[in-house]
Amino acid sequence: MSIEKSVQDYLVSHGITQIFVARKCGWSKQKAHAILSGKQKILAEDLKTVCDAIGVPYDYFFNAAKAAQDSA
Repeated sequence: MSIEKSVQDYLVSHGITQIFVARKCGWSKQKAHAILSGKQKILAEDLKTVCDAIGVPYDYFFNAAKAAQDSA
């Protein structure tokens, strides 16, 4: 599982919208959609911004993606 997919799954499972993330990150809706839908590769600085916005530790999505790969 990719980091982008891990972020997407987390947002959906916690009822967090892309618009909420865009506002918290100070991004346009278009930028948030591109990053959060996987259309644009997420950069480390963008991942950090998302993590800060939703209150998740930076390494959370790396661990989730790795755990998904290990169980596949």
